[in-house]
Amino acid sequence: MDGIYRFHVSFSIHGATLHSREIGIMEKRVAPLELYRCTPKTNCGECGRPTCFAFATLVVTGQQNVSACPYLGGKELEPLLERLEEQLDRGVGVSREGFEKTMEFLRGEIEKCDFRVVAKSLGAKVEERADGAGLVLPYFNDKLLVTRSDIENLSGGDLSAWEKILVFNYVIGGASEPSGTWVGMESLPNSVSKIKSLKAHCEERLSRLYAGRIDSFSQAVSKWGREVSLKDEGIDLAAQFAVFPKLAIRLLFWDEVQEEGYECRVKFLFDSRVLQVLDLESLLFACEQITDRLSVKR
Repeated sequence: MDGIYRFHVSFSIHGATLHSREIGIMEKRVAPLELYRCTPKTNCGECGRPTCFAFATLVVTGQQNVSACPYLGGKELEPLLERLEEQLDRGVGVSREGFEKTMEFLRGEIEKCDFRVVAKSLGAKVEERADGAGLVLPYFNDKLLVTRSDIENLSGGDLSAWEKILVFNYVIGGASEPSGTWVGMESLPNSVSKIKSLKAHCEERLSRLYAGRIDSFSQAVSKWGREVSLKDEGIDLAAQFAVFPKLAIRLLFWDEVQEEGYECRVKFLFDSRVLQVLDLESLLFACEQITDRLSVKR
């Protein structure tokens, strides 16, 4: 799945020919950078995003309500929001521009990072290079090389553009030591809109795929994570996935019991301090990555 920054089709109208009205909308379209200039630029995180630019990008692509930022307002914002509402209503997306601006911003933030200082907290190792220090960072079963300009999969596998955004967010945000307390997404602040997506795109998808097939589920887990023992005897299987060194995600599995009318159920759990590591959008994308990996036929 495209996950976090799942932008709409770039600069096109769903239909055929662009009429003069649509062309006018496109000429005055709101870009993420324009809305970003109206934000406080403090990256306070009160909107649930790691940066003001990430917030602006998601608002412009219709994936975030502008009211989530408590510091936006005033008459100077009203014309911009009118333009934005009109372009979203007409189906004018900003996928390519939004993605490129996001990557441009993240690379700018990476430039501010001292890899030698942050490496230990991230669980990464510094690699000295001719063009400067890089970070060797574990990511699931792979090893990534993070530089100022790009991310390379040293294990030889493919790394999507969306995964690069996830990695950059992890490095930029820094990591904190986990609390050891596991909670559901419903326990995380400002997560109401994400709970539905997590259930539909991840939990229900895995439930349908592995209902009555706990042995197959166990085999899939062994490729990407490990099983863990929990005191709750009602759980049929619990697994843990190390997305990054300081980001582990747990998955609980209750198999179906047809004769008793119990359906298969899956639930994702997170460390209670997870939002000190990643924002909610990135966290949801990480869950989608786990789900995709477990859904691949072996």
